[in-house]
Amino acid sequence: MLLPAQLETPRAVLIEVEVIAMVIAIGAWGGGVVSFLLKSEGLKASSFHCRLMRCLNQIIISCFTSFILSAVAVEKGLSFNMILLFAGVGGVFSIPIIKILGARVKRIVSGKE
Repeated sequence: MLLPAQLETPRAVLIEVEVIAMVIAIGAWGGGVVSFLLKSEGLKASSFHCRLMRCLNQIIISCFTSFILSAVAVEKGLSFNMILLFAGVGGVFSIPIIKILGARVKRIVSGKE
């Protein structure tokens, strides 16, 4: 199923800017939530600058992961709602997803798979 205004070509999938902005916003929201949850777990009080840098790092990582998972969802031809769901899951579970993908890439590169 194609998104509204999605053009499927042999070389690329063209999507509206609003869809990409929505995916990035949902990923950033997931990163903010994870950053808030990590802060509430009782991390030591530190300077505002360090807390802000940790929060921004988590948001950037979450945006990247949500974008990657959304690209997979678009490639599979899923609906718009499922693409947003993948973006949300990628935003919230970014660190475990990156660890799993990193281990898999390491196995592929080393020739064990």
